[in-house]
Amino acid sequence: MKIVLFVLAILAFLSGFGILASAKSAIHEIEAFVLYIVSAVFFSGSAIVGAINRIGDKLEIKSGNS
Repeated sequence: MKIVLFVLAILAFLSGFGILASAKSAIHEIEAFVLYIVSAVFFSGSAIVGAINRIGDKLEIKSGNS
């Protein structure tokens, strides 16, 4: 799940960059910046999933249920 979110973040960022590079009006610039925000949300979600997985792994090691 972490990798999927990270890949989606990269795709959204690159899409936003592509749209911004070829922007013809303000609406295209707004769309690009919305994609940057979506990319930030995906990246944050990836980091949160990674942190939760690490905490879960540490709890399994402490409890001895490996």
